[in-house]
Amino acid sequence: MRFVEVYAGAYASGKSETSINRARQFANKGEKITLVDLDTVEPAYTLRPIAQELKNIGINVITQPDNFGLGEAASYITPAQVNCLSTEGNIIIDVGYGAGGLDILDIITNINQEQDLRIYLVVNTSKFETSTIDNIVEYVTFSEGLQKRPWKKFSGIISNTHFGDETTKEDIIKGYEKLKKAAEITKLPIIAIGVPENLAVDFGNNYDGVEIWVYKRMMPKAFW
Repeated sequence: MRFVEVYAGAYASGKSETSINRARQFANKGEKITLVDLDTVEPAYTLRPIAQELKNIGINVITQPDNFGLGEAASYITPAQVNCLSTEGNIIIDVGYGAGGLDILDIITNINQEQDLRIYLVVNTSKFETSTIDNIVEYVTFSEGLQKRPWKKFSGIISNTHFGDETTKEDIIKGYEKLKKAAEITKLPIIAIGVPENLAVDFGNNYDGVEIWVYKRMMPKAFW
């Protein structure tokens, strides 16, 4: 049975980077994986500029084919995006930030019928919206969206505290420890800890029993 993973989060939480690198994990193992760009909240950051690069490493990418309607002119949705679940194999969906981020899922044909739907919140504690334990707890409820569908519930959290190229091992651990306390309150498991490539050797495969996901930064090339 295939899975469908959705990644949401606050502005600059790293949800797109997480989506890309999660897809890379499966592509690197030769598994069929499709990455769907449904970030209509901040569409100037689209996967379109790096779509070919992702395809070259074995990731099937569904995104807008051109610039028309993006950026300040708002966005448009293609039939391929609406019907992305008709694609064979596992699927990863990158959505926008804020209350409207997850609401875009309502346009996807039959998503509420997926047997293994996993919706994850990417949290970067260096950002104001999720900088404290209370803020994180509040953001979990806030980012579930305006349309409170029974199936639209978070399955877990991705710890992704970072300061771009200035990120240190201590930053990542401090963010994780803060998120760990919020996770206990929300009763949502921490699924993974995001770690940039240059710090991967400092962590190994897991930290505190939580899986480490190594990130190759690609989103700086995706702004158009």
